[in-house]
Amino acid sequence: MPARPEDPRWQPPSNPSPSEEAPRWVPPAPATEVPRWELPASDETSTWAPVDVPRWDPARVRRRRASSSASPGPRAETPAPEQRPPAKTSSLLARPLDWWSAHPWVVAWVGVILIPVGVVVLRAIDEWDFERVVTPLGWTLSAVLAAALLRAVLFSARTSIARLAIGLASALGAIALLLWPVTQVTLGRVICPARAGTDLGVRVATHALEAWQRGETADAAWHDGQPDAAWRDKSRTTRLLAYQRVDSGCFERVAPIDATRTWHDFRVTVKEPERASLSKVVVVRTAAEADGWKITGIDGPLP
Repeated sequence: MPARPEDPRWQPPSNPSPSEEAPRWVPPAPATEVPRWELPASDETSTWAPVDVPRWDPARVRRRRASSSASPGPRAETPAPEQRPPAKTSSLLARPLDWWSAHPWVVAWVGVILIPVGVVVLRAIDEWDFERVVTPLGWTLSAVLAAALLRAVLFSARTSIARLAIGLASALGAIALLLWPVTQVTLGRVICPARAGTDLGVRVATHALEAWQRGETADAAWHDGQPDAAWRDKSRTTRLLAYQRVDSGCFERVAPIDATRTWHDFRVTVKEPERASLSKVVVVRTAAEADGWKITGIDGPLP
């Protein structure tokens, strides 16, 4: 960097002497003119006397409140609170009915699902020799289920016709599906209960075998029954030599035994042309209808 040229007019300052130095700050002397707080001078001639402070008097307070209530001043009028009717409380007996009214389809479907349970209970009662209770109890359970379905139908009719149709069709289909295996499926053959009576269609079955023995195999001999067509055609060519009733009874199922459907076992001796006589068992099935017992089928003795 090039050196700065010297200016002949500029002269550096000379070193100052100690006397020429700048003045320094000196704290001020304490001032005596500032007023200070002092205790007031006590008057020795004055004496202190206790102040009479009123004490709390309950009677005085009650009198004051009574006087203020007797002559009340102007007050702002506030509107009276709105009176709401008390909430309705249902009794313990009415609560299930209220819940049923709010959920009718739940009750209806519970009744449908419990159908097999009801059938088993009726069968147990029938086995315990309480035959007189079976029919009234069965009709009672059916009426309860019908009432539940009717309540559900009326509830759905107010909301949706489609829901009504779907719910009713589903319930009826489920009822048929649950009732068919417990009422129509035959589990075997048992002795009829006492409520079935003594006839059981034995005379109709015996009359048919008598007509077969005499050679009367026309339809009139079966009392408008429905014997198997193949068996009827075969009986016209097969001669009945002798017969004897072995036993009679009813068909077993899960539901209470149906005393209107019976079976009859006959030991028969038959002979076909150009063959030796044979001894076989013939099972005649009968059913009770409005106009009496009729033959619904015959099993055997086809070769």
